[in-house]
Amino acid sequence: MSLVDILVRLINDVDLYADLLRVSESPIRVGFELTDTGERATLVIADSLTVEEGAVNPTLTLILTRELLERALQGEVDLFALAGRSRMDEKRPVDFEFTDRERVRESMECLYRLATFFLIPGQVKTRSLRLDLAGTAHGARPIPLVYWRDLRTAWYHVPSGSVLNEAGETDPWPQAFIVLRGRGQVVIGDFELDLEPQRIYYVPRRITHQIRAADDVELIWLAWDAPAFA
Repeated sequence: MSLVDILVRLINDVDLYADLLRVSESPIRVGFELTDTGERATLVIADSLTVEEGAVNPTLTLILTRELLERALQGEVDLFALAGRSRMDEKRPVDFEFTDRERVRESMECLYRLATFFLIPGQVKTRSLRLDLAGTAHGARPIPLVYWRDLRTAWYHVPSGSVLNEAGETDPWPQAFIVLRGRGQVVIGDFELDLEPQRIYYVPRRITHQIRAADDVELIWLAWDAPAFA
């Protein structure tokens, strides 16, 4: 199956969600580049979704291997998780480049939506929250769930003895941790509380926040008022 055939299959699979992929009145051209086979194709996101063979004036380019793309189609890897990073300069198995520097914010929003809806096989989109599918970021193992305009959500596994956000980074947007299971402590500013499952912890803007895991901890992370490119 050629890269064009794969993208056509994904277009057919995403029919229920196709309207959610569009971020602009102007078409966005997403190049796909497979580094191990040299194949290239362009997904055009406009009133409808179409595919062109080759790299045809891409607005942005998604870079990965054919082997990784085929494994994603079999549900063996989560491309969104593999693309996630703590810092934008980190290298990951799934990489991207912005060609049109005037449309970087649109391009980033487009990537989020493709990762959420397009790069998952099946006509009804689901995501498996399994540790073997998780990426690595901030000292933990996340699987992004939905990145949408100013909203970000992810499932996190924090291994026993680890600290989520050990560097103590702060962010200019509010956040929350919804704890599903595990024991440990949550640090919010000068406060340290025992972690309780089935409880949500709210993090103000520009405040240090950490999860210190005594046991394996699973949680849902939320952030809002968070721009796409930050």
